[in-house]
This record gives sequence, C-alpha cells and structure tokens, in this order.
Amino acid sequence: AMILFAIGTMALAESYFGVMRAQVNAKNHETALQLARGRMEEIINAASYADIATANFPDENYGQVAGGASDYAVFARDVTIADSLNTLGQSVLKEITITVSWQGIGQTRSVTLNSVVARYKDIQP
Repeated sequence: AMILFAIGTMALAESYFGVMRAQVNAKNHETALQLARGRMEEIINAASYADIATANFPDENYGQVAGGASDYAVFARDVTIADSLNTLGQSVLKEITITVSWQGIGQTRSVTLNSVVARYKDIQP
C-alpha cells in the first residue's frame, strides 16, 4: 500500500509541476505580447512618418526592456523597420516587425508582430 501511495503521490507532484510550468509560460507569452503591442503603438504614433525609423526605436537586450525594469529582465525586444519605395525612390510604406524573446524553462521563446504604415501625404505623382 505504501508503494502505491508513493507512486500516486509522485504522479500528482509531476502533474502539479507541469501545470506550474504551463502557467509560467502562459504568463511570459502574455507579457511578451504586451511588450510587442506597446512598442508597436509607440512606432505607429510617432510624431511623423519620417520618425518611423529603426534608429528611433533601438533593440533592447535582456535586462534593458522598459528601461531595465526587473519585471522584464528575461525579455529582449527587437525592432525592424523596412522601407518600401515607389518608382521615384520615395518611401511609401514602412513594414514594422517586432520580436519579443524570453528565456523560458529550458528554451528561448518568442512572439512576433508585423504591421505596415503607409505614407499618404507629400507623395509626388
């Protein structure tokens, strides 16, 4: 009876820790999405179309996200902004890609958001 009880207890403990890992992963995934959405909002709401540039929204390594806030120490945020030019060489679209990575249990995970911002003023025909 003791052996059966020990086996049952070990199985319950393993499933408990599995649930805990899943909760941590889900929380980190949601935090990563919030960080990506927040940066996307900052970029889309830039003062002008010309301000939407990678230099104005630099990558943040682990421990640097949100000014180094300890809540985000396991996260890194990468921003890529690519111009799409018309036949006159003018930027008419900017493709924005934001990837937030985090160091999960045993592996690195990430989420990616993409968006496009169009320039609709001051375009020469």
